[in-house]
Amino acid sequence: MSPEIVQDLEHLCDARLPVEYIHLLKSYPSILATACRADSGDYSEGFVSEVELFSSPTDVLEINREVRAVSILDPEGQEFRWPDQLLVIGETGDGDYYCVDLDGEHAGVLQFRHHAVEFETLADSLGEFVDMLTESFVTGDASDDDFDDPESEETE
Repeated sequence: MSPEIVQDLEHLCDARLPVEYIHLLKSYPSILATACRADSGDYSEGFVSEVELFSSPTDVLEINREVRAVSILDPEGQEFRWPDQLLVIGETGDGDYYCVDLDGEHAGVLQFRHHAVEFETLADSLGEFVDMLTESFVTGDASDDDFDDPESEETE
């Protein structure tokens, strides 16, 4: 990851990027880089590295600029602006985002649910998140994953 992108992301988030995340981007799991998102093996839906967990630092910077450029209304009609300390690291493809809290208030990986305008803890660490993606998109055992299930347990 270039020092310029790191600096831009840290400026956007007003916090330092976690060493664990920088290491993940530098040593992106090759199994996820080539993992297809479609159950059928059809590459028209792209790769995990293009959506769920961005492998490109440029994509990470772009999506983080995007979420901070607009506000949305929550279900009560209140304006919601993306919190500075949350770094988007991927998305679901359905409008929800995966992010990490650079302030450390919430450990692991959070999922932002755009319809409900809420966050929930999805994985206790980046490593666990990578394992979840691998299980879901590489081994094909999506029956146990709940990271895209709206009925999954919410975290306070």
